[in-house]
Amino acid sequence: MILYEYEGKKLLKDAGINIPNFQLIESSDLDSSGFALRMTGEVVLKAQVLSGKRADAGGIIVEDSIEGVASSLKDLFSKVINKEKVEKVLVEEKVDIAKEYYVSLSYDTDTRGPVLNISNKGGIGIEERGVKSFPVDPITQSVILSESEGSNLEILHGVYPRAKRRVQNDILEKLINLFFEQDCLLLEINPLVKTKNGWVALDAKIKLDDSAIKRHEEWQQYPPRAVPGYTPSDREIEAKKIDEEDYRGVAGSTYFDFDGDIAVLASGGGASLTAMDALFKIGGKPANYTEYSGNPPKEKVEKLTQIVLSKPNLNGLWVVGGVANFTDIYETLSGFLDALRKITSKPDYPIVIRRGGPRDEEAFEMLKKVKDFDLHLYGQETSIAESAKVIVDLAKEYAQRKNL
Repeated sequence: MILYEYEGKKLLKDAGINIPNFQLIESSDLDSSGFALRMTGEVVLKAQVLSGKRADAGGIIVEDSIEGVASSLKDLFSKVINKEKVEKVLVEEKVDIAKEYYVSLSYDTDTRGPVLNISNKGGIGIEERGVKSFPVDPITQSVILSESEGSNLEILHGVYPRAKRRVQNDILEKLINLFFEQDCLLLEINPLVKTKNGWVALDAKIKLDDSAIKRHEEWQQYPPRAVPGYTPSDREIEAKKIDEEDYRGVAGSTYFDFDGDIAVLASGGGASLTAMDALFKIGGKPANYTEYSGNPPKEKVEKLTQIVLSKPNLNGLWVVGGVANFTDIYETLSGFLDALRKITSKPDYPIVIRRGGPRDEEAFEMLKKVKDFDLHLYGQETSIAESAKVIVDLAKEYAQRKNL
């Protein structure tokens, strides 16, 4: 989950890292007679969007009068930046900068471990500047340096080479603590600036690890959000709420609407992607992508099924997955069947089920007794690709009959 800048800065402030004084303005505030700017002097207006390069799109404006602020707010709220409508604007005091730096913490795909990334020059265009990376020991939370490494990086002053103790640099220690305590995948400050009063974080880009949500009840304060530059559909928003309300297993955290006519209810991350590849390869057009895994209770599968089947103009449904290790096939398919029976408009299109795993025989015996839906059952002896062809052929036949 990517945080907006104002959300990230609140985390930085709670961690003891200085940020500029700010005021968050929402588009509805401009229609309120109670709106008032709480700061004087020069201020910076920053559109709150999840995508990058907002400055290039006119999403950052400096003003020095209340009239200028009001005019620029109207301008920003009328913008769509990288396909994302501006709904909130951060107004913060302009800071006198002595020196800019770039600092981030992330995970390196090669070493599969956390790294600290630093440059003596921060600000726009950081991608084209020299950024040095140093491993971080996740146990001691110390930066791993050789005797010569980092000697020309001013922000590393006070960090002991190959220290067995924690980082001795105050600002870095706070950032590293926050990175691990909040289960961040990315914590980026660009720029982190030096002022006459000390360090100040002028920006904050933070990405949280969604899989750690069970350890962070406070994350429930964050409203659902989608990929930067993408506006989620109502179904996508509702699907994500399933896991927010019940942490047993996963069902709905990943859901995207497509333009096809074959609904997909997949299980297992790797198997679900294999299934989508197989469907596309033979010309199938999925109506959505979603998955459930980790042995969710039937109630969660039932909710996800209802959302999947709420899409209009479907010509088929494909329930597919690999051979599960511990997901209860009977439990999950029971939830699926409960959803079918509760839907007001009963689906008469073909439903192909390809599943295998614990209690699969019991599940298939249950489904064989169902006569009020057009079910086609396949176990692990049928490949995912073969079942993809079955649903594509059946969906085409159904569409032809429907259009006669």
